[in-house]
Amino acid sequence: MNFRISKWAILTAFALMLVPFASQAHAQSANKLFKQGQAAEEKNDLETAFNDYSAAFQKNPKDERFRISFERLRTPVAGIHVQRGEKLRDQGDTTGAVTEFLRALEIDPSNELAQQDMQAARDKANQAPASQEAPAPPSEEISLQSIGGPIHLKPLSSEPLTLHSVEDTKVIYQTVGKLAGVNVLFDPDYTSKRVQVDLTNVDLYDALRIIGITSGTFWRPITPNTIFVAQNSRSKRTELEEQAVQTFYLTNVSQQNDFTDVQTALRNMFQTAKIYGVASQNAIIMRGTPDELMLAQKLVSDLDRAKPEVVVDVAVLEVSRNYEKTIGIQLPQTASVAFQASNNNATSSSSSSSSSTTTTTTGTTDTSNGLTLNSLAHLNGTNFAVTLGQASANLLLSDAHTKILQNPRVRASDGQEASLKIGERLPVATGSYQTGAATAIVSSLVNTQFQYLDIGVNITIKPTVHYDRDVSLKLKIEVSGSNSSQNLGGVNEPIITQRIVEQTVRLKDGEANMLGGILQKQTNTSLNGTPGLASVPILKYIFSSNDKTISDDEIVFLLVPHVVRATMLDPNNLREIDSGTSNSIELRHINLDTTPPAATPAPAARPQAAASQFTVPQPAGVPPSAANAAAAAIASMQMEADGHADNQPVKLGLTPEMQPQKVGSTFQMAVTLAGGSDVFSVPLQLQYDQAKLNLINVDLADSAKGTNFLGQDGQAVALVHRDDGSGNVAISASRPPGTHGISGSGTVCLLTFQAKSPGDAAVVITRPVVRNSAQQSLPATGARALVQVKP
Repeated sequence: MNFRISKWAILTAFALMLVPFASQAHAQSANKLFKQGQAAEEKNDLETAFNDYSAAFQKNPKDERFRISFERLRTPVAGIHVQRGEKLRDQGDTTGAVTEFLRALEIDPSNELAQQDMQAARDKANQAPASQEAPAPPSEEISLQSIGGPIHLKPLSSEPLTLHSVEDTKVIYQTVGKLAGVNVLFDPDYTSKRVQVDLTNVDLYDALRIIGITSGTFWRPITPNTIFVAQNSRSKRTELEEQAVQTFYLTNVSQQNDFTDVQTALRNMFQTAKIYGVASQNAIIMRGTPDELMLAQKLVSDLDRAKPEVVVDVAVLEVSRNYEKTIGIQLPQTASVAFQASNNNATSSSSSSSSSTTTTTTGTTDTSNGLTLNSLAHLNGTNFAVTLGQASANLLLSDAHTKILQNPRVRASDGQEASLKIGERLPVATGSYQTGAATAIVSSLVNTQFQYLDIGVNITIKPTVHYDRDVSLKLKIEVSGSNSSQNLGGVNEPIITQRIVEQTVRLKDGEANMLGGILQKQTNTSLNGTPGLASVPILKYIFSSNDKTISDDEIVFLLVPHVVRATMLDPNNLREIDSGTSNSIELRHINLDTTPPAATPAPAARPQAAASQFTVPQPAGVPPSAANAAAAAIASMQMEADGHADNQPVKLGLTPEMQPQKVGSTFQMAVTLAGGSDVFSVPLQLQYDQAKLNLINVDLADSAKGTNFLGQDGQAVALVHRDDGSGNVAISASRPPGTHGISGSGTVCLLTFQAKSPGDAAVVITRPVVRNSAQQSLPATGARALVQVKP
């Protein structure tokens, strides 16, 4: 038992002895990483330096040096990844761009620019605008839930209208209402008149707008399927126009001016509406017509945006050097001769003159040490004293270097002034005064007034971030310090040295610019020695001393802005909106499909891609087969001219190419693809005879049976289409983002038509476009089919 206790005691003591060595090795590893990071930062390899600082900080989180260096490089390293991501995004590599943006957010979660760019890249990859989840409506009382909003017209049919008539206005309104499934009511004071209306392929809103302008009337919805028509006069509009109330909450207000600017813009735009601002809630309450509220919502969405932000790196460098060299031998330069009494004469004179001292009432005169006429007659070498100057040998070299680096960092919002002060406050006497008059008992007090000066680094910056990410900076940089002091009126006043730069500049994101600098160089040369000999090339080092002093002082101010949040504008913020006439705001509503529109093909990067988008119209009287042959021949000639005849184009076809149908019957036509390689999407456009055919639906083929070409591997295929009502249809079928393309042949989609009137109706693929997984256009050819509609 005793042996076991001794054994465990020895092991515990040994372990305790190893603890300091382990911690020392741990600290040494962190220090080594920190030194590697410093070396990488000196080489301007910021990413490697950041990784080394991060590893050192993880090993030893208690060391403030590691944490400060790690935090200092967050913003610039994240900016490097953002720039890489933007470059990949511009090159079409969306996946790589999103990866770089995610890496930037991992390094610096506060970098809003990376978040914005990543969202924009994802939206571009999905070819759809980013959907913002609306906040869940709060739970309100039943009475509040029963309050309805403005009424919007919802016709039963959205088919384009065609009407040519010369009738009474009421008859025309009622005819349009029956075609669209809308009830029409008239104001009792309305007087009808006969007008001519010619409408061809217009939607319901445009038809009602045209009739209202022609007849001098206006309409308002009173139920989703009922409109009320009245005479267009100011009194009737004031009487019948509905009013609604809406509260707009501003989410990006940081100061009172931001709130006031939005409120002032709304009041100037809507002078007849009632607008109230609630600054404590950053909310604006507006009462106006539904069109005014809808337009105000767009304006608030355009104006209430997060302000851009920028991080500015300021570097102040001062480098000074003092160089002094002194070489040579300096011989005595002066000699003096003086008379003095000889030693023998001085001794005899001292003994004989001791009895010849005369004392008077005014004093005593002693002439024992002076020269007499007798001693002048007996001058010898002891009567002369010779004095020579000092000789010196100099061999001195002095070289002193001084480098001062100050690198503060300031983050500021667009249009907001930011200041940074690093240093101390120095008291300076500015004056003094006495309190009252002095008396024999009490002396007056002297009070001295002081003013405190900020010395050190003082930076004031006001940035303006432009839409192209250039940054305009109105700045003032002051570097001051106390050099020495000077006595003024009995008070020691400090002497302040200043370096000030004050200007307005415009820089690009990440661009380093030297704002100002001064280089002062002073050279002093002095020569001391024997005249004549001091100028001889070799002897000058023996008979003279040469002193040379060089002083260099250089000051440089560097500025590097980094945009960490930019203003993002989309096409909805820049598009024009029809707001009606000057008398009243009336928005023009159009019919929109719930499905997103097909993507517009990108410009071809190579000549062969341009050939795939080329179409040949069929001349009158030319058979369809001849037109197709001519189109194929011209496309082949175009590809051979571009040097790409070896690349076989993808063939888009319509099957069956010819089929007879009866009026009122419904039939299907397939869009096929042959010779595809790595096909990712097919955004094509086709045209059909709208007078004889009616397009009912566009659908995918059955994936389970393997007839769906893009989804034959089980992937979900997105299919959208848009019919403008005049026979032009845009169809886009695409695979999920991040998947590979499909090779081979198959059916892209199925078209369902209804025969309307007898005759020959053509269906033509006017713009054949096929893209691979890299979003590059492939050479493609279109096709044409003919439908014979019989009575």
